[in-house]
Amino acid sequence: MPAGTVLGWGSALPPRVVSNEELAPALGTTASTLAERTGIVRRRFVEPGVAPSDLAREASLEGLGAAGLGAQDVDLIVFATMTPDVTFPGAGCYFQDQIGCDTVGALDVRGQCAGFLFGLVIADRFIRAGVYRRVLLAAAEVHSSGLDYTADGIDVARLYGDGAGVAIVGESSGAGAVHSAVIHSDGRHHREFWCEHPASRQHPARMTPANFRDKLHFPRINLDAVRRFGESSLSSVIGEALERATVRADRVDRFIIGHVVPEVAESVGQRLGVAPSRLNVPASRHGHLTAAALPVALSEELAAGSVGAGATVCLAASGAGYCWGAAVITL
Repeated sequence: MPAGTVLGWGSALPPRVVSNEELAPALGTTASTLAERTGIVRRRFVEPGVAPSDLAREASLEGLGAAGLGAQDVDLIVFATMTPDVTFPGAGCYFQDQIGCDTVGALDVRGQCAGFLFGLVIADRFIRAGVYRRVLLAAAEVHSSGLDYTADGIDVARLYGDGAGVAIVGESSGAGAVHSAVIHSDGRHHREFWCEHPASRQHPARMTPANFRDKLHFPRINLDAVRRFGESSLSSVIGEALERATVRADRVDRFIIGHVVPEVAESVGQRLGVAPSRLNVPASRHGHLTAAALPVALSEELAAGSVGAGATVCLAASGAGYCWGAAVITL
């Protein structure tokens, strides 16, 4: 069967820009200190009531338009997110209703920072198997409503933003193709980067007043551990994806590397010998968008004309779970 390819890309970012100057006082620090410690100077936050599915709908209009398709042309929805609209049903169901995809399947994927890559593997395999012709892969996050904006939460709250990106994956009819897509998980380290509550494994209530007082409903991160793992896992998985695609690193036009700490992605790029002009670190511009980081970054590159048809791109991400992956595609 034909290889999968991305027929169209789209992205959506909330209009509200939150600078370090605005965020720093609540976190008990200064704007300059935030910039020095994270490399992030601004991020986008949604207005109250805006959900991941809302952002994904906006991004999908751009992506479907770029592909010359409509909602009626979509055979399956894969929705990658770690911040779903509600506990259940999945954000994909909300999204399906918003864009009017009739009754096609809508599947949520929880790959956290690597969620888009997990979704890409699923979409590509369905296309190659001939099960579906066009899969709408959406990745959207609203982190701003679930962070601790006090000095206790500085390690996490300084890092995140909101946004959405989509890719329309279909049959390859030309040069463009998904050459390789690889994913990995190692649940032994889940406590290094997680949000524990509400927890269905806890009885009789998924969250207690004590859990709330202890702020266990906010994400927690062991930055040193996540940093070390990101540097090793990203270098390794990028090499694996390049080898499977039989593409040399010097033949890649753009590396887009997602990690919650921008300098980790920059360090990996340097280790691989990637010139700054060929490296895109999404978190440095919009804060970390987890699953949405990679499609947003590539959509922006296409809109700016910095990459175009025929370009070879390597996408990679590593984060909570641990989950990590990489893909090599030609546009």
